[in-house]
Amino acid sequence: MIETSTIEDNERDNVADAEIKACLSIKAPQSFFLYAGAGSGKTRSLKEALTVVLETYGDTLRRQGRQVGVITFTNAARDEILRRVKHDPIFHVSTIHSFAWTLLEGRTRDIRQWIAKRLPNDIEGRIGKLQRARTEQSQSNHQLKISSLEKRLDGLEGITQFTYNPNGDNFGKDSLSHGEVIAMSSDFLTGKPMLQKIVLSHYPFLLIDESQDTLKEFMQALLKFEEAYKGQIALGLFGDTMQRIYPQGMRDLTESIPTRWKKPKKQMNHRSRERIIRLANAIRADADGWSQLARADKVGGHVAAYIVPADVNDMSETEIRICKDFAERTRDAKWAEPEAVKTLTLEHHMAAERLGFKDLFSAIDPTSTLRTGFRDGSLAPLRLFTDRILPLVEAHQENDLYAVMSILRANSPLLSKAKLQSTSDKTKTSMEILRMAVSDLMAHFNDDDDPKCSDVLSTVIDTRLFSIPGDLLSAHALCTQTPSEDSGDVENNEAAAWRKFLDIRFSEIPIYKAYVNNSSQFGTHQGVKGLEFPRIMIIIDDANMRFKGAVSYEKLLGAKSPSKTDTDNQSAGKETSYDRTRRLLYVTCTRAKDSLALVIYSDNPDAIEKTFLGKGWFTKDEIITSVLS
Repeated sequence: MIETSTIEDNERDNVADAEIKACLSIKAPQSFFLYAGAGSGKTRSLKEALTVVLETYGDTLRRQGRQVGVITFTNAARDEILRRVKHDPIFHVSTIHSFAWTLLEGRTRDIRQWIAKRLPNDIEGRIGKLQRARTEQSQSNHQLKISSLEKRLDGLEGITQFTYNPNGDNFGKDSLSHGEVIAMSSDFLTGKPMLQKIVLSHYPFLLIDESQDTLKEFMQALLKFEEAYKGQIALGLFGDTMQRIYPQGMRDLTESIPTRWKKPKKQMNHRSRERIIRLANAIRADADGWSQLARADKVGGHVAAYIVPADVNDMSETEIRICKDFAERTRDAKWAEPEAVKTLTLEHHMAAERLGFKDLFSAIDPTSTLRTGFRDGSLAPLRLFTDRILPLVEAHQENDLYAVMSILRANSPLLSKAKLQSTSDKTKTSMEILRMAVSDLMAHFNDDDDPKCSDVLSTVIDTRLFSIPGDLLSAHALCTQTPSEDSGDVENNEAAAWRKFLDIRFSEIPIYKAYVNNSSQFGTHQGVKGLEFPRIMIIIDDANMRFKGAVSYEKLLGAKSPSKTDTDNQSAGKETSYDRTRRLLYVTCTRAKDSLALVIYSDNPDAIEKTFLGKGWFTKDEIITSVLS
């Protein structure tokens, strides 16, 4: 049983916050690592620390032209922190990629030298792959890549300024990739004394939110930098190693923290009710034994495990019935309202099929070079539709002329200064052209029509309403041709993906946008990290996973035996699929505030029930296998 909390316990972690604030001293900066579980208020501690810095050193930092660096995991977290500190310029709040770029931007000579040194090694490595390639297509693919790398190397001297967009729109010979920016900034931070002095003089404090998932290469560079200048800067890490769910995070972060650092801890969970915390503690027990306390005003709560045959005919209908059953068990009618329950699927394709953007998913996600940008909504061709065309269509349909003009002023080349200056009648002619362009676009949506994306794009191209990314222009020019199925050619794969995309219906665009913005009913196990919801249903369905191996709920829950790789890794002290799956399950369960239902599709329900009871995760009454009867 979880320890009973009192009203006084609700504030027991204040001592950790006080310890953090004491570390943020300009005269004697002290690095620290805040160790705290889910719902403990890590981000709140960060915000309170920033408030103290503002009150104590705000004027001093402004006079000195210095800032507090804050690195967040997502743009949403960055925006929320900026809002809390009222966008005060003494705080430089950014994502890791944005911060890394600040270390590089304008250093054209250094960037060119770094790339020039790296490219020959990349070319040599690709030549080795070419020599080992067995098929003509594989050979052709490697040769194309070699030619591309050689062309880039030859053109380096002609680049006068390198460009980079942390949000994903990086194309052109002068642009840098995300991986290059992280690798380069890590090298510069540890190998260029002048840059180190600049960082040191500019930032008395560097604070890292969600440090367990911060890119390993960059985190190692930060630790090395701090070690070189200990006592002159405070590096503050906020995180929980149990919530590391991305492979690029630093696995041994806790062990890498120097003993001289302060290590405040927070034990309270302010988010979830007692029963959910008790489940989370049980899940975590086999990992590190860390447990949390519930607030005195967060008693009760509901959890349940629904074990369903893997071959059930209609999963969507089954999940509807489960929600209705849980509504009765919890006496919470909102469980029967789909929009009131956050449903978490294992993979994006499961959500795409349930939500209704499976054609869009099938067009783009299979292409590995597009997958990451597709899943976070950062691909430039998609953003043309989600961030420009869709908002314009919605604003026009709502007759919001102010919003229409705001979108056009911000994005349409028809209202650019150059375009306006090129017309003889600067206002009338431009506005007439603009109105005709918008009218032509909206003609696709008369009488609730659902046009293909290719038809919408054709109009945008013809009217020049928005600028078009090159990938879409190329795909549109070839959209009447049969897409290439040649899986070995990256360029052909991407072109084929965009041609398939142009064949889908526009109605999938708003569904996809809501999904990537986390405002839809569905999400993924990984995608809700850092969020919270009153009611959560977690779908566990290993059989329908497309990317198997990284996690296995069936193994964790005892329905399948460990593989030889699992046992070998465990013997060698390496990370196993059990470790990754346990952390992922912990993260998903601890998103729930009031009630939580696990839905497990399996052919071995008895083994799973035995695991649940044996580990004390669920009681007999909380395990339901009869919802379909």
